[in-house]
Amino acid sequence: MELDAQYSLSPVWRNLFTLVRGRGLFPHSIPLLFGLFYYLLGLASLHCTHQPVGFTTIWIPSGVTFFVVLFGGYRWMIGPLVGMSLLVIHLQLPLPAAAGAVLGALFEALLPVMLLRALNFNPKLNQIRDVMLFITVAVVMGPLFSATLGTLGLSYSDVPHTIGLVDIWLLWWLGNSLGCLIIAGLLLTQATSGERPVTPGCRLFVLSLLAGVALTSMLSVMQMSAGEPTLLLFALVPLIVFAATFCGRQGATLLAFGATLASMLTRCYVPPDLYATHMVGLYSLDVALIWVASFTGLVVASAYSEHGVCARYERLAQHDGLTSLFNRVTFQQRLTRALESARRDGRFQVHALMFIDLDDFKQINDRFGHLVGDQVLRRIARLLVSQVRGRDTVARIGGDEFVILLENCSAETARQMAERIAQAVRGLQLPTEVGVCQVTASIGVTPIGAGTSSVEEALAAADRAHYRAKRSGKNRVHDFIMDAAPDEG
Repeated sequence: MELDAQYSLSPVWRNLFTLVRGRGLFPHSIPLLFGLFYYLLGLASLHCTHQPVGFTTIWIPSGVTFFVVLFGGYRWMIGPLVGMSLLVIHLQLPLPAAAGAVLGALFEALLPVMLLRALNFNPKLNQIRDVMLFITVAVVMGPLFSATLGTLGLSYSDVPHTIGLVDIWLLWWLGNSLGCLIIAGLLLTQATSGERPVTPGCRLFVLSLLAGVALTSMLSVMQMSAGEPTLLLFALVPLIVFAATFCGRQGATLLAFGATLASMLTRCYVPPDLYATHMVGLYSLDVALIWVASFTGLVVASAYSEHGVCARYERLAQHDGLTSLFNRVTFQQRLTRALESARRDGRFQVHALMFIDLDDFKQINDRFGHLVGDQVLRRIARLLVSQVRGRDTVARIGGDEFVILLENCSAETARQMAERIAQAVRGLQLPTEVGVCQVTASIGVTPIGAGTSSVEEALAAADRAHYRAKRSGKNRVHDFIMDAAPDEG
């Protein structure tokens, strides 16, 4: 099964992976061309090696291979096979070392992709679960295979090395792990984010941070090349976290890539003898810090993404989908709290409840259509919100039925607000192709005080008041507050 069909990819990548599945010579030659691309990326990575040891700061092909195999399918595995074979021939490695490098490159991508597919991994990296799967399986476990097989191959060959096999294994794993984390992370976030492009303001913010990250990384390497210990690179962590917070996973991965690229370019100008002096310690610290900062950025971005999803679900659970007003459940919760406060207050009226029903709304739907009917409901919702105070609660509890909880509202104020709303509804006109749609409403108002025993009683009283208004000719207000108010004398 091809995984990319399950997710929203950018058009460029989707077209590429679709092309490879076609028939003919050219589609089948694309994975072979990827093998040549793998070889060129390997040469570029080797250009910035830990001289004189010969291990890269970041192994770029590992991240690219994981990405294309994950989305394109196992046919792309021919890429690392061809590319790494060309590299070991170019480096003239003995057979054991060459075999270990080639097998490591194959297993580094194949096994993590198989496991992640089995675990229903989502490559969008917008949930903490998927970020942790990506880190654990692709970034940590995958390079374990390549580092272990490669080091075993070196141990059975006569390739000279100036550091121990354990250090070789650590450097091999770190370079491949960083390559998968930075390159695959960047490709995954960019390729799966086509539906939510980065805004211009966010892009400017990321570019500003990117300049700061690149400068920080370069200055850090330059200070270390002068033999001076530096804590400057620790600034990468808050910078990448800022990008993750305000621009999401795209910003975090882009900054991590910028830091890595700046570090690689700066290393080309570091004297080789300094690597021999500070190989595993000082000069691996900056790579490890970039790794930690990138991981932290992805986790922060996914946490913010999950929080946003939860907030959207919470809003959907509390609001009406058509009008964005509160729904019946949320309104009843607020009305319950209002009843409790009214009982504590002890007065006949503390709050007021208004029930609004549109007159002859079914005829509006029949004559003008349901689309116009929905527009009317949305216009009414906006009108009601504009007519009440900030502390009042407006909700839609039925098809054309609305309720308003007027907290700490006197009888006179409630009556005036109801009359004002009825007048505003009468003035609402919606031009359509078949004529102008005009709306009226019947409104009932009832008090909420110490004698109101339940939510059901309050809603039933407001409902009866609105029916009184309808029976009196519609397009008017009936006020139970004035009817039921006790004599002051």
